Amino acid sequence: MTGRIPIVLGLVACFGSSGCAGFGFGSGEPAPEPLPAVPAAQVTAAALPPPTPLPEKPAEEPAPITPAALPAPEAQLAIQRSELLGGWTIESGGERCQLFMVLTGWSGGYRASTRGCQSPELKGVSAWDLAGKEITLKDSATAPVAQLYATEPGRFNGRLSTGAAVSVYR
Repeated sequence: MTGRIPIVLGLVACFGSSGCAGFGFGSGEPAPEPLPAVPAAQVTAAALPPPTPLPEKPAEEPAPITPAALPAPEAQLAIQRSELLGGWTIESGGERCQLFMVLTGWSGGYRASTRGCQSPELKGVSAWDLAGKEITLKDSATAPVAQLYATEPGRFNGRLSTGAAVSVYR
């Protein structure tokens, strides 16, 4: 029984490969010539040289943000809450996305949300409130994100809490 194991293993190997010519089965072609032996080279060990440090780029100081000017009091228009409802475009620092304001009560004001915004400030808008002529956009912790004033019908201008200019318009 022990004499059959090598033949069985050979047949299993044969059917798992591309042919069985070496065992007298398959395409009828003679078995390929064996490959020549590769000479073995002696392996030696040596220490690697120390790594070359990458050139360090000096840290650049971020440019100070000059807070955007708020509209002058005489340019600020009186508005009603109902004028703020619905969809708006919000724009700041070259980014333009959508702002939605509704009258659903929310911490510190009413519910708001943005869509398509990339900056953390604009993405984080969750609420809005109106006090006098000032519109405040807030995050989910009720921290102010933006301070805006109506400067013409359907347009509000102001600044983000970072000081960058922001506009909301239809």
